[in-house]
Amino acid sequence: MKKYILIIGNGSYVLNDNYGKGVVLRSIIQWNRINSNNSYRIILFYRDENKKNILENKLKNIEYSEQVILKPLSDLEYLITTKEVFASFISVPDRSHCEYIERFLFHKIPTWIVKPLTDNLEQAMNITKLENKDLLWIDYHKRFDTSNMLIKKFVKDNNYGKLLHYAVQYTQPYYLPMNTFAWTKDTNVFSYIGCHYVDQLEFLFEKNIKKFAISSLGTKGKVFNEFGSSCYDSIIVNMILSLKDEHDIICTFQVGWNDPKGTPSKSHQRVELTFENGRIIMDQKERGVEIWDEDKLHHVNPYFFTDYYDSFYNEKIYGGYGYDSIKYFLEFSKNEQIKRSNSLPFLKNILFSEYVLDASKKSLKNNGQWIEMELNNEEI
Repeated sequence: MKKYILIIGNGSYVLNDNYGKGVVLRSIIQWNRINSNNSYRIILFYRDENKKNILENKLKNIEYSEQVILKPLSDLEYLITTKEVFASFISVPDRSHCEYIERFLFHKIPTWIVKPLTDNLEQAMNITKLENKDLLWIDYHKRFDTSNMLIKKFVKDNNYGKLLHYAVQYTQPYYLPMNTFAWTKDTNVFSYIGCHYVDQLEFLFEKNIKKFAISSLGTKGKVFNEFGSSCYDSIIVNMILSLKDEHDIICTFQVGWNDPKGTPSKSHQRVELTFENGRIIMDQKERGVEIWDEDKLHHVNPYFFTDYYDSFYNEKIYGGYGYDSIKYFLEFSKNEQIKRSNSLPFLKNILFSEYVLDASKKSLKNNGQWIEMELNNEEI
């Protein structure tokens, strides 16, 4: 009998950060309570006893956290061999992804992992060779954002002709990597947040991408001066995407950790698509909700993850596309017979972003040199 849901990682996306409530733990608690009648015990792991005390205090501020058991990471190996684990969640820095994926999939445990898959193409290709790879779900939650699903409708229905230009601006405050994320030096901003909009290209065109050429350059400001290496303040990417019908799409990305302290939102996100016969402009920060207080103006995205009073349940619940990614993964884990479309972020549907991130890093190291790559979608 399956008893447990495991969570590896206890950082901002699991619990909370300065901008709001963590998505992972609250979503699992809610799904377990509403959709599964509290069938599972949720285990949150910690590395040392000092961390355990901190987690105990944080759990006191999370409703229904009596479902959660704290265990040392040293207990993990025993638990995954008991055949009692229903699902696992991995929310740790990229460099540790492959290790946990291999362990969970070896024991046939459905596994959800934060994006990107690995940010390491060699490791990503090794994962595609694992026996139970179809159990792996990567949290590209923007696939469940209604505005992005609307873009997909326009593309699939050919409402405005062929897509000519795909442009993305995605920035966050500079102090996030400097003061909040302890692992910043091991990644770059295009890999960390820009991967969402790279993945959106695969979401839009599915298996119809034939090849791409990419050139990436980084700007050097506060963040780069602090960390060096490839940790640029912003990364400017130009990419030519070639589809199987020989049509080319010009793609441009401006992705950065360079917003000032006074920014009214954690993320500024804007997507523009130019077609033969029209344009689509999606400002995914300006969601129409402003909160004014004594400190400043806050722009809030209520469609990602928020709690609100629900008329059907007659209580406060969490909702949004951040929650949906976790809910749908758990539903697939509960019923493996549910049909899987190419739009869902299972492993076989997200590998394009790993190729692009790898090529972008090579270009950055070579001062913006164009890197070309042809895809074999049969293998992907």
